[in-house]
Amino acid sequence: MPHRAARSAKKIGTMKRLGALVILLGLVAFAACTDSGGGERHPNQAPQVWLSAAPPEGSVGKYTVKLFWGGWDPDGEVRHYEYLVTDNRTGVFDPADLESGVWRTVVGNDSTFTFSADSLLNPNTAKLASEFVRSHTFFIRAVDELGLRSEYAYRSFTARTLSPDVVIEVPRASGGSQSDVPPIATFRWRATDYVDDLNTRQDPESVQYVLKSTLPFGGDFVKTLNYLRTPASRSDWRDWVFYRAPGDSGKWWTTPPQDFGTYVLAVRAKDEAGAITPVLDENFNARRIRVSPRTTGPLFSLTNEFMGTVATTVCSSPTTILDVPAGVALDFRLSATAASYGGIVSGYRYGWDIVDLTDPGQWEVDFTPFVTVDPDTKQDTARTPARKFFFGTHVFTAEVIDNSGFCSRIEVKVNIVQFSLERNLLVVDDFAADDNPLGNPGWNNVLGRGILPTDAEHDEFWLSMMQNLDGFDPALDMIATSQGSTIPLTKLASYKSIIWSAFSSVDTRQADKLPELYRYILHRSTKPGSGTVSGKVTPNLLALTMAAGGHVLITGQQPVQNVIPRTAVTPRFPFIFLYELEDPQTTTPDVNDPTGTADFAYRELCLETLDFAYTTNQRIRNRADNYCRVLAGLRSQFGSLRDDTMREALPLDPNFPKLTLRP
Repeated sequence: MPHRAARSAKKIGTMKRLGALVILLGLVAFAACTDSGGGERHPNQAPQVWLSAAPPEGSVGKYTVKLFWGGWDPDGEVRHYEYLVTDNRTGVFDPADLESGVWRTVVGNDSTFTFSADSLLNPNTAKLASEFVRSHTFFIRAVDELGLRSEYAYRSFTARTLSPDVVIEVPRASGGSQSDVPPIATFRWRATDYVDDLNTRQDPESVQYVLKSTLPFGGDFVKTLNYLRTPASRSDWRDWVFYRAPGDSGKWWTTPPQDFGTYVLAVRAKDEAGAITPVLDENFNARRIRVSPRTTGPLFSLTNEFMGTVATTVCSSPTTILDVPAGVALDFRLSATAASYGGIVSGYRYGWDIVDLTDPGQWEVDFTPFVTVDPDTKQDTARTPARKFFFGTHVFTAEVIDNSGFCSRIEVKVNIVQFSLERNLLVVDDFAADDNPLGNPGWNNVLGRGILPTDAEHDEFWLSMMQNLDGFDPALDMIATSQGSTIPLTKLASYKSIIWSAFSSVDTRQADKLPELYRYILHRSTKPGSGTVSGKVTPNLLALTMAAGGHVLITGQQPVQNVIPRTAVTPRFPFIFLYELEDPQTTTPDVNDPTGTADFAYRELCLETLDFAYTTNQRIRNRADNYCRVLAGLRSQFGSLRDDTMREALPLDPNFPKLTLRP
């Protein structure tokens, strides 16, 4: 241990002497460096920079440009770059802009820049989608690790764009006439930004609008509009709003309450390059507005599956009258819009048998905001619960109101009809074959060329068919509609079964009653916006009859085509036979697959044994064997007695009763 300790002490002593020597040498070296005559320190050299890709000097091009640059430091590394962009207000570079400009840091060797193009190129010929330009000079410099900056590289060029335009959609242009709006109005517009040409489009960056009273200009619309075209109106315009703001609030504006009087509405847009719609044009982005009391409210539509749709825009509409079988459930769909005059529908209410309309307690539902929008019509919509009545007369009242307090109201008086179903069968003669456009000679023509019976032959057939039916009275149980008469629901209410024999053209241009009565596509009693509805509506008689428990057989010329849907609405009434007209086929119609809508197999079209001659609708006939071969007038042409009638219609239910006719 003492020997080992002695060696350790000696080693420590040696290390101390070496340390002192190192310190001494360091001091000598430091003194040499500080001695002006004993060495030379090299100064830091500035880095270099260059633009490797940029628009040609003095060129005119897009306002969005990707620039590339590079740099090198001879005695170190380039830490980052700095750039500066000048807006050459006079069209050329001003050295003062370089001195006062702000340099910004960028690390990479390229970047995409959006340059402003906010100067109208030709102010004297300004129009929608005018050219806007702005001259710029782009400067770039490199900075090394010690903060030393290079000389700058630069490029001058002009950015170009087309200005955005705006079309006010509510209210619409009216040829210089004023648009009447309520005190609280909602204006809507659509803006388009043209990037480089009229084919390259996008949304603008923001919009700005103004509603200026004409009062300071003596009520003169033109003077007011001219004022808004000047820089003096800058303070009248509202702040810029992001066009794609949440809730589409950059595309519409609801005013605060306005005093009655006349105004000018104007809207302009700004794109990302700073170009602003340069003109105010009454056909596009300016409107003459008059705020005044209204005599009409929202367009209010009331729909029921049996009566169709009635509509009004006033709060004092005459009553609509509807006959309904006892025990049939009734509900209504309410739809409303006030967009045509700049209003917003704020709520609806409804009730049955209200005595005092001014008493809120008598309404089943007091004013309630709409929460659903119809995807097809884009209108606010709601549906009432179903109600059943078994006797008497009941009145359904519904009302909508806009955000300025203007209302529209519809009343429907519902007469409850008792269905006795006491008689067996009614034959409805909706067949006027003598008036058909085919020049029909009749079945009994000596030439044998008739493909339809005459009206007399038609009547004779049905009288023959019913002669052995107990209790059938032709004077009572067989009625005609072809002369424009109307069949009341009370008449149908007495019958368990109805045979409705019709002559219907595929395009329903014939003057028969069947298409308008059993076509499921709902009809309006008045055109939208026509103002009022009144009087007794023609309901879907056959749908009401079936809802009350009656049975209906449709027969005659082309009745099937007349219930094939012509819109996306799939019909449910009437059931021509046991097949519901749903579940459309997506492939070639299959005669053994009886489902489908506009693509019936040909056998299903031939269920009308008596009067159906041939199909003429290319979409729904089977081209391989496209004619029904059941009529005497056609058999000689085809030489076939094949039975393609309802007796061979492949019913889905094997117990479905079959129609059997005597020879």
